[in-house]
Amino acid sequence: MTTPDETPSVAAVFVTYNRSDLLRDTLTALAKSTRPVDEVIVVDNASSDGTAEMLAAEFPDVTHLPLASNTGAAGGFAAGLRAAEAHGHDWAWLFNDDDHPLPEALETMLGRLPELPRRTAMFASWLIDDTGAVARLGSGWRNRRLPLVEPPADRSPYPVDVLIFAGALVNTAAVRELGLPKAEYFMMWEEMEYCIRARRAGWAVYILPEPLVATLHVGAATAPPWRLYYQSRNHLAMALEHRSAPEVWHWAVRQAKFTAVTLARQDRKLTRTRARSLGAWHALRGRTGRTVPPG
Repeated sequence: MTTPDETPSVAAVFVTYNRSDLLRDTLTALAKSTRPVDEVIVVDNASSDGTAEMLAAEFPDVTHLPLASNTGAAGGFAAGLRAAEAHGHDWAWLFNDDDHPLPEALETMLGRLPELPRRTAMFASWLIDDTGAVARLGSGWRNRRLPLVEPPADRSPYPVDVLIFAGALVNTAAVRELGLPKAEYFMMWEEMEYCIRARRAGWAVYILPEPLVATLHVGAATAPPWRLYYQSRNHLAMALEHRSAPEVWHWAVRQAKFTAVTLARQDRKLTRTRARSLGAWHALRGRTGRTVPPG
């Protein structure tokens, strides 16, 4: 982390796949930032919808990082963090292509950095979802390594066990020590695993209790079967790798809850249940990567 007298260098990292219209919107939102980033890196997961042409025509200053195949969010964030660290930035500001930072977001977050421990790996804010509701992220973790508490009354940053990458600042010094997120997860739970890895190595993870990023993410209850597969597989794989009995229990409870919802009111009941079961089986067998095609 830079000293209080230094201005940190920040790269905004966007991961995209065949959603050039959404990417255009979020890059337009970023351009309104009251504190401009030092570089914009777009990790392109082998898009075929004209993303490269759109970037060249409308955002020529963006660093376009095309990948040979679709590596998912996990592979995309790993590639973006690798690039941000290699380009000499202090922080990487991570986004999906449907996340919109508010104009004051980066200026606000950088202004709070002096309040954080020097070994802070990740720093994120609350989110605003597609209904306009505030998602109060980072309230704790199942093994209660940190207590579940209300945010400080003075709205100061507070430590958490985990967060998600949407709008998160990631310290490239931590990346050099920890390595990259697990690209082999393809998507789902790469953020949680990275946070756990960071905390076990003595790095802190902090949340700023202000809604500074809007996101269009959909919830698990409406997720397609292929997404349920990756949720189930990677959650259990993470719990087993880190030998976390509480997290294995949380995985089991979570899957039971989602299965009950599926059986009660969702379509394709058997397909969804099979997807979760296959994910669990592959986690137990140690199978990772892009094993089930999206779509």
